[in-house]
Amino acid sequence: MPAYKLMNFDTKGRAEVIRLAFVVAGQSFEDKRFPMEEWQTVKPTIPQKQLPCLQVDGRLIPQSGAIMRYVAREFGLYGDNNDENTRVDVIIGTAEDFLKNAFALRYEKDETKRAELKKDLEENKLPQFFSLLEDILKENNGGDGFFVGEKISLADIMIYDITDQVGAAAKLPAFPPKLGGLIERVKNHPKIKEYLAKRGD
Repeated sequence: MPAYKLMNFDTKGRAEVIRLAFVVAGQSFEDKRFPMEEWQTVKPTIPQKQLPCLQVDGRLIPQSGAIMRYVAREFGLYGDNNDENTRVDVIIGTAEDFLKNAFALRYEKDETKRAELKKDLEENKLPQFFSLLEDILKENNGGDGFFVGEKISLADIMIYDITDQVGAAAKLPAFPPKLGGLIERVKNHPKIKEYLAKRGD
């Protein structure tokens, strides 16, 4: 069995969905979190000189999107066939389109512009995103299970993580009923529930 070492800063960020995927898979991994001083020393040795980065035995994999897909494929969290793989990709793409808005808010320095972006996120972008997700979710078992197939996948984990992290920076609108049920199912997955209790937030 390979040894896995996930390297990132001491934040959730783009690494958290990867941590959650390992947790759901029941796969142990080293969760290496660099303080900024240490990162400056290590940075020249990391592909593309950015985090997160996953070490699998001696091999280094950069790019958070590539890492989360690698882990999901490796541990059966990416659907069971090409159609299900594609559904996961559709949801990831939908999420990444939305995240452009969240990142715009995160990196905006001007306070007036930040307030405008936050208002638009809360009143427009988040409701639109949730409505899209509700429609996609209903396509599978009427929305009473998961986004793909009969079991939890990277798609469910990613959407849960986005609502968790964005909810710390902005006021979330009420979840549509099926999406709200999904968020609760993911949050209460036994392995995720145990991880969140240890994470302590």
